[in-house]
Amino acid sequence: MSNQEIRKLLTASRKALTLPARAGYSEQIMRHFMNWFKQLQQARPEKNVWRVAGFWPIKEEPDLIPLLTQLDELGHEVCLPCITMLDSPLEFYRWTANTPLQPGKFNIPEPQLNEKTAVADIILVPTLGFTRDGHRIGYGKGYYDRTLAQLQKKGHVFIKMGVAWDEGEIMTDYLPEPHDIPLDYILTPSGLHTPLPE
Repeated sequence: MSNQEIRKLLTASRKALTLPARAGYSEQIMRHFMNWFKQLQQARPEKNVWRVAGFWPIKEEPDLIPLLTQLDELGHEVCLPCITMLDSPLEFYRWTANTPLQPGKFNIPEPQLNEKTAVADIILVPTLGFTRDGHRIGYGKGYYDRTLAQLQKKGHVFIKMGVAWDEGEIMTDYLPEPHDIPLDYILTPSGLHTPLPE
């Protein structure tokens, strides 16, 4: 099965989720994240402020805006991705609940470009589909793969966490593209999953 066929199946599965189901699942995802994040803070007591890159939900994606708002209120730095040039890596700009938004390149709300954020400690990656060994399939534009690859090439250390519905697990044979960047964690309504060794 081609990657495009897999995307079509995953998109149809996602669209079949009702709005109430997505809302409930989003709450579960946010709860799992906060449980993990509290443990991370306990393990790193010297670090007071964490930079977290989230995303604005589109195409029936999990809605993490309440989580991002909570992190901001707790004093952490939250940012959202911006497409400043087509086919280039994403840039991340500071976001709070009061930040004015503007339509981006694909009509996705983006923060007005006023305060670029330093490299995030945790990048929440919107994930259409995933495998248990940590590979991700997105919408095929390659923005996150380019972004993660560029950050890693520059030597930045950060956590790559895919965010998906459980229905996004790829059960058929999937061959990742050579440029695909594997995830460190996969966050779904059923929990936070650590990829299995290949």
